[in-house]
Amino acid sequence: MSPEDRRQAIIEATTELVLEHGPAASTRQIADACGIAEGTLFRVFESKDDILAAVVEHLLDPRFVIDEIESLPQTDHAADTVRALAAVVEGSTSRIRSVMMALHTAQSDSDRRRNHGPSDKNKFFDDQAAVGRAMARALAPHQAELRVDPETAAAFLRTTVFAGHLPAVSQPTDPQVFTDLLVHALVKEPACSITQ
Repeated sequence: MSPEDRRQAIIEATTELVLEHGPAASTRQIADACGIAEGTLFRVFESKDDILAAVVEHLLDPRFVIDEIESLPQTDHAADTVRALAAVVEGSTSRIRSVMMALHTAQSDSDRRRNHGPSDKNKFFDDQAAVGRAMARALAPHQAELRVDPETAAAFLRTTVFAGHLPAVSQPTDPQVFTDLLVHALVKEPACSITQ
């Protein structure tokens, strides 16, 4: 296994362990999940904190979301594209939120000084803009069906899905209702009802 592949395997195994156990997952558990010796972890990362930071950076890497957006099949209707994009953003946001909440809630007050957020805020904002552009490109073929331009539609969709994950906000019990509301907000009638 190449060093980069080993690093990636450690990050992916740690992500799953953090979702299950929070940051209390031990380096022994991480090594076991990767099928490697515990000492091998520390040839790749200096500390467990460095592994956790790499997990966060991996989850925030826009490449994965952009690749998923770009691999969506072409659709004939804007409503189908809005639904597909909502599913991609929902999946990504849910996973990031789950890991970040696990890291945050399991920390003691003395550990809260550790920052498991993005290390470079400017890069984070640039990355988020790149995701928005990928979504706008997916919506562009349906511009005539949209109530707004593709860039505005992409921003609205991302913001709304993200806001639905805030702790104080409750979404409808049926996620399909939420997605249908997004479709009706973004797609002109009667196009928004074509795929219902």
